[in-house]
Amino acid sequence: MKYSAKLCLAGLPLLAISLAAQNNTVVLKRAFVEKYKDRATIDVGLVVDHAHKTPNAPVKDGDLHVAGRAPKEVGLPMVAEVMNAAQSGETPTVADIHRAEGRGVQVPVTGAWRLWFEHPARQQIQFAAVPVAANTNPAHSFEIHPITQFDGKDVTGSFVPVAGSKPYDAQTAFGEYEKLMATVSATASAISISASKANYNYTEFDMTLEGKPKELGDGGYAVLADVDGEGDESAAYGIRMIFVPGTPPLQQLLAKNLRQGDRMHVIGIPRVNLNAISTAVQASEGQPVIGKLPYEMIIVAAAK
Repeated sequence: MKYSAKLCLAGLPLLAISLAAQNNTVVLKRAFVEKYKDRATIDVGLVVDHAHKTPNAPVKDGDLHVAGRAPKEVGLPMVAEVMNAAQSGETPTVADIHRAEGRGVQVPVTGAWRLWFEHPARQQIQFAAVPVAANTNPAHSFEIHPITQFDGKDVTGSFVPVAGSKPYDAQTAFGEYEKLMATVSATASAISISASKANYNYTEFDMTLEGKPKELGDGGYAVLADVDGEGDESAAYGIRMIFVPGTPPLQQLLAKNLRQGDRMHVIGIPRVNLNAISTAVQASEGQPVIGKLPYEMIIVAAAK
């Protein structure tokens, strides 16, 4: 499966450097990008530093935020989030999180990896020293969101619409995503991504598949799709949609045998498309590239 990089060579490398200086930068190991560019999820040993005492109210998204560190697998300041954390099925997981909080031990956690510039720092370099988080929301661009397993407990049942929550509409959210710009440069061992702070998280939308879903390396699936906008217009074209292993949205996708031309009503959250970043870097022959920030959507619920 090939994906559009949405990035092009910068005519003036100095322009790319200037823009990078004005934005928020994450420097990733190239090996990390190559490993996760075609995976929905990541497995880590998470040290839980801080967690919300109670889940957010549904009107504020219903998540439980956990600040922590995964020094071996991620090596960046990060948070992990349980979706729909107030529903009764997630009570045991919330209790386990609070038992692990502040103990300094690594707990096995799996979930959708998410690189996004929603709460960024000026610069963060992967596998530099990561301090203990001072609160549940340190400056970060990397998340495990949503969590699918915590210390052996299955959390995939949380991938359903949050009762009482109102996601953003497609026109608003994708209108913002489509305007985001990025500057990308690379060395033999690292890739630097700089972008402006991003807004709009949970988004509800209708999508039309552009082809048949393809299985990813971890059992998740990806499919390109157009996003409906207002009237007959699309809000975005050819966006890679990521379905997480074992979740209700993926089960619906496969059970209905959806393919090109079929439609699906979903809720998703954006993340940087590392497949497109990798493609752009390989094509750049060592030169900085600048253009639209490549993004994809983690499908977190099949909306009714």
